[in-house]
Amino acid sequence: MRQTPQNLAPRLAVAVAAIWSLVYLGLGIFWLLGGPGNPADPAVDEGATLSLLGSLGPVAGAAISTALAALGLLVVAAMIFLPSAGGRNGLLNRLVTVLAGALGVTLAVVLPDYRLLATIAYTPILVVLKLFGVAPEDATLWDWPVVNMAVLSLAGLAFITVAAVHHRNTARISTELGREGRGGQWTTPAAAARWGRRATAIAVAVPLGYATTRYAWALGIPLGVDQQLLDDLGNGVYAGAGLATLAVGGAILTLGLVQKWGEIFPRWMLGLRGRRVPVGLAIVPAAIVSVAVTSAGLMFVRFGVTGAFGDTFPADNNDVAAWLPEMFWPLWGIALAAAAYAYWLRRRGDDLPRGGVAEDPTMTA
Repeated sequence: MRQTPQNLAPRLAVAVAAIWSLVYLGLGIFWLLGGPGNPADPAVDEGATLSLLGSLGPVAGAAISTALAALGLLVVAAMIFLPSAGGRNGLLNRLVTVLAGALGVTLAVVLPDYRLLATIAYTPILVVLKLFGVAPEDATLWDWPVVNMAVLSLAGLAFITVAAVHHRNTARISTELGREGRGGQWTTPAAAARWGRRATAIAVAVPLGYATTRYAWALGIPLGVDQQLLDDLGNGVYAGAGLATLAVGGAILTLGLVQKWGEIFPRWMLGLRGRRVPVGLAIVPAAIVSVAVTSAGLMFVRFGVTGAFGDTFPADNNDVAAWLPEMFWPLWGIALAAAAYAYWLRRRGDDLPRGGVAEDPTMTA
């Protein structure tokens, strides 16, 4: 059978989940035995306390990594052998789905910290600076701790994907066996279009609120902070403005999830106009950004709850704009993920050949 993106993605997700589980099971045991490279060790990662595992210490961090990898192997094995018996072992299949989803969320958004989002955001900025030869000579972004967080997030997305696919497959088997399906009307294209617009509105509003404060700082306006903080930041306010610009750009692209130009390339895109936008071109970046934003936001929320924000960042509780916008980042990430899911629900029946031209080119206006 010819492989299509629809049936290739689940196989790829299972492969990624299995490979991560095997590799990190070995690494976790290696780190438990005192091997180098443990990202929860402050000797390896100076900012280890920013992450949840690092805050627990190198031994506990390695132990948790090992346990999560072992759980991943069990989940992948169950995913492989249980689908054919999905109707007879409904409770077990539901348990496996929940474990896979929980493991995916843990890896993707609970364990990483804000440095993954910062690195993703600063990478294009650094590339541009390098092209013009003005990048700092010692500028490095993708060091091992950040790479590790990226790997965890990728594995988490893989487990979330296989959880969704396993749930869909077992639900289909149950329906074929005569059991009552529980598919809700909320997954229909019309319903997804309605709640998808609300999710998109939230995913656009939150980054714009963050960007407003950083643009104000770059203009010398101490919006929501004390003037002393701007003086302490110095030229750092322009880096914040750069991140704000990326946030605004991301908000504009997010609008494409509910606009026609997000489904069909507009007229001004020569060579592509009138052609359907590949679903993955919208879904994959949205998924990556949603998990990075959520993990960063959860870190800020954790610091806010424990009162450790001022110990890590050059601000205090009176500098409201320095920490309040980040408190909404988990909402931003969840809303973006929901908006992307709604987009997929609306377009999953899109059976045009790849590169096919839309039936109604006037929709690109």
